[in-house]
Amino acid sequence: MADQESQSWPLAPMRVHQRSDEENPAFKALRKERTNKCFVYIFAGIVILGAILLIFALIVLRSKSPEIKLKSVTVKSLDYSTSPWPSLNATLIATVAIKNPNFGPYRFGSNNSAVFLYGGGKLGEQRIRQGKATAKATKRVNVTVEIRTSRLPQGSNNLGGDLSSGMVNLSSYCKFTGRVHLIKIFENRKTAEMNCAMTLVLKTKMIKNLRCD
Repeated sequence: MADQESQSWPLAPMRVHQRSDEENPAFKALRKERTNKCFVYIFAGIVILGAILLIFALIVLRSKSPEIKLKSVTVKSLDYSTSPWPSLNATLIATVAIKNPNFGPYRFGSNNSAVFLYGGGKLGEQRIRQGKATAKATKRVNVTVEIRTSRLPQGSNNLGGDLSSGMVNLSSYCKFTGRVHLIKIFENRKTAEMNCAMTLVLKTKMIKNLRCD
């Protein structure tokens, strides 16, 4: 019995178990790859968002001056004489178009006016009432102007000769000042000018050869 008890038996080989806090190299590499991809996606998203904001700022938030044009002039009344001295009195109805190229409305006050001139001298002026040209639209405004040659300096023009010829060359000037409102946050002051030339035909009481710069 003693021999059997003292007999030693070979021990079974120990199994080496990987510690739970040690990662598998393959899994570690996969996780690193996913982390790198995540950073790449985030960076790409930031770049795309920045590009979108830049395009938005350049296209939408960039304000431009409106375009002002005299579309037509109608003679409502006309009275002229060559003796005893040349004189011309008329009532003109001018249709002014304000084209707004912006993505926000263009608001203008009542400090704007339309002026009619002859030979560089002012015949008449009329203020334009305040209004608004909506985004990407054209606003038309009718302005009634009383013109009087009695307002001109005497002897400084050839009014008598023009009245005798039946045609009087006139010019018109208009300067608009207003503000462009963008997404109810941004507000930019914009000014536009208009210079036009035309011919008043006395016999037909009509305006012809209307052209604007």
